[in-house]
Amino acid sequence: MKNTRQTALTFLCMTFLLLLANTSTASDVKRGARIYQQYCTPCHGQEGNGRGPRAKNEALQPPPRNHTNGFYMNMQSDVRLFKVIKFGGKKNNLAHIMPQWKHILKDKEIFTIIAYIRTLAQDPEYVAPTTQGWRKNPYAGDEREQLKDHIKKQ
Repeated sequence: MKNTRQTALTFLCMTFLLLLANTSTASDVKRGARIYQQYCTPCHGQEGNGRGPRAKNEALQPPPRNHTNGFYMNMQSDVRLFKVIKFGGKKNNLAHIMPQWKHILKDKEIFTIIAYIRTLAQDPEYVAPTTQGWRKNPYAGDEREQLKDHIKKQ
């Protein structure tokens, strides 16, 4: 009961913060770009393509998310991005190498990063679906397993 109440309170707080964050301005994007350059580019790269120096030098697996991939990024809600940045990949059933930033970044700073990330994602070009390359997908390994489980249940 206490855990359910805490979850509901957390959800309400995040919803309120998102309402505030949805009024992002050009200055928020600019501030988000500065924070992104400072904390995110070692893994995600200067352009946000997932090819930062750490990703290359340490051969991170799975590789960091490509924030320019509109196919994937445009499907992600701001709440999901917020949770991944704040609590890290492991807490969100994603790659364990994505750190949690809750002790370093304030919520408002995370929202400015999200505003900036939204400027990186490019709309994907339409590609007719085929079965070729079916085993490759844009999801991280943990997400892939969840997706398989979800499909099996249907």
